Amino acid sequence: MIIFDLESHKFADIFPMVEGEQAEQLKLDIKENGLQQTIVLFEGKILDGRNRYKACKEIGIEPKLEEYKGDKPLEFVISGNLKRRHLTADQRAVISQEVMPMLEEEAEKRRKLSNTTRAILPTSEKGRASEKAGKMFNVSERYVRDVKKLKDEGRTDKIEAIKTGKLTLQDIKKEDRLEKIKHQREELQKEAIEKPVGLFDVIVIDPPWKYDGDKYKEQENGLPTYEPEGFRGTTPYITMSLEEIKNIKLPAKEDCVLWLWTTNLFLPDCYPLLNKWGFELKTMLTWDKQHIGTGRWLRSQTEHCILAIRGKPFFNNTKWSTLISEKRTEHSAKPEIFYKMVDEICAGRKLDYFARKKREGWDVYGDEITDNIQINKQLNTEENN
Repeated sequence: MIIFDLESHKFADIFPMVEGEQAEQLKLDIKENGLQQTIVLFEGKILDGRNRYKACKEIGIEPKLEEYKGDKPLEFVISGNLKRRHLTADQRAVISQEVMPMLEEEAEKRRKLSNTTRAILPTSEKGRASEKAGKMFNVSERYVRDVKKLKDEGRTDKIEAIKTGKLTLQDIKKEDRLEKIKHQREELQKEAIEKPVGLFDVIVIDPPWKYDGDKYKEQENGLPTYEPEGFRGTTPYITMSLEEIKNIKLPAKEDCVLWLWTTNLFLPDCYPLLNKWGFELKTMLTWDKQHIGTGRWLRSQTEHCILAIRGKPFFNNTKWSTLISEKRTEHSAKPEIFYKMVDEICAGRKLDYFARKKREGWDVYGDEITDNIQINKQLNTEENN
């Protein structure tokens, strides 16, 4: 009688079990051809071969067992699985985060035994843990950071779903973004987002222009299908029509500098918009993103910012031209060099309208700001008069 009572080693459990069709194919192969690869034991538990062991148990074939004889059991498991398993980059990123503490623990054990400073991860290899994990598991640091973020947020269910192949990081980002858009819509309907109070000498505005591509198929809940890797027209945030943007009441002083961000498609719309807001166009700044993006006609590499004024605002420029160059980062985020330029050229109270983050020396307003604009509410009547 064959007795199947072996448990799997914690090192083996780092990697997910095969399921479904893969598991059935493994059973069929063992049933027809026998067990070709032995099951490796370590500390009385299965170090390598859990899936083969399970298949043998289910079809009633006695497994072939052997003891692990090396001194790096964890690396043995990692190497074997990475070579024969078809794991996605997302799965490898998750596993890398789980395995890093174990690798360091094993390295410390060996160091104490050998009384040397030898370690699995060479001490000469400098850098953050995410970089080390990325190199070992052949996955980009971005994937590792995304998984670490999920871990820090305590979203263990999502991490497990990625590990087993049921979800991808992109799936989770899509879910999160759609949930955020849903929340924004609810907040906007309740007028819960605090609007800027008082008047400003300098205003930077990056309107959420509504592309024709925004007329995409919506889900049952009325939210858009979010495709961040697709065309630029599919925007991962709430957009506004030109009429809605025109109806924004800019809190501008009589003497004010306006920086209006736009893309190629919306350049013609900027002129009537400036007229409605009471600003005079002066020139246009172009941002070279140092990266070729998507596009329906020509692939996009630039974005534009129109400079317009009202009255006679302070403006002192001695070196800046109509071109700035800086590598793009997040979707819709504007370059840091732009804000450096505005800070040098302009003076007074500054507002970043539809901002994505807080900025020292600026008041900010936008759905991306966790703690919205902090402005003296006693000035509220000044804006409404």
